Amino acid sequence: MNVFYKSALTLIVMMFALSSAYSQSDRYKWEGYGGYSYMNLNRGFDPDEFNDDFSDFPTNRVNAHGFNGSITYNWSRFLGAKFDVTLHTHGEDFTSVFVVNPLLPTPPPGTFKTSQSAYQFMGGIQIKDNQKEGPRFKPWGHVLFGVADQHFSIDQTAPTNSQLFKINSTDFAMKFGGGIDYKIHKNFDVRVIQFDWNPIIRGDLDLGGQFGTANSVLQNNWLLGVGVVFH
Repeated sequence: MNVFYKSALTLIVMMFALSSAYSQSDRYKWEGYGGYSYMNLNRGFDPDEFNDDFSDFPTNRVNAHGFNGSITYNWSRFLGAKFDVTLHTHGEDFTSVFVVNPLLPTPPPGTFKTSQSAYQFMGGIQIKDNQKEGPRFKPWGHVLFGVADQHFSIDQTAPTNSQLFKINSTDFAMKFGGGIDYKIHKNFDVRVIQFDWNPIIRGDLDLGGQFGTANSVLQNNWLLGVGVVFH
């Protein structure tokens, strides 16, 4: 019985010591973030690639909306290891004449829809003052590398309903950027702004059928976000 009490007392003392050491730490060791993300997306498909098939095709650069979340472990006051996820989608309807066979009479205009999603998973380094008693305004920057899982499709919605093609690609992606956080509570900050350059290096894609091949391209994307940081 004495051994039990001694072991319990030792465990309680150790837990108290660890708790005290954590509470006395002068920096935030963990940081989580979640918020809205706007993406100025270079879709990687120039209208010229489809001009032989459509009388009109949407522009290559579009506005996509989504979510950005991250978890950061700060091993020092100014440096942390960051895992970052972004999810964006875009859909657009357009009216065009779809040329199935140039030898046949030109068909009447139809309605089509393009759909694209980009899911990105990255890791890298964040630079930020993680001191608990630091200033309310906290500028920061990060450098991230990872992959982008992209999905692109074109569907005809009128006068018939059919999918012309759907392709997926997994590509190398990067994020270079930063922002400003504002402390509102010891455990919460507001991310006033986040801005990133987000290049994605996409390889050649076989579109199949009459659409041929989409050449490799550097998709220069820009991200803008706001949200909440918690410690």
